Amino acid sequence: EYVVVHELVHLLEGSHNKVFKAYMDQFLPNWRTMKKELNS
Repeated sequence: EYVVVHELVHLLEGSHNKVFKAYMDQFLPNWRTMKKELNS
């Protein structure tokens, strides 16, 4: 789920900037936890 939302948000914002993070917060509020789990 995280990877899909991450890639879809890139259609709206190409960089990993604060706008990107704001979209991630909006569409997947727990994305930071999911990212940590995927990277551990």
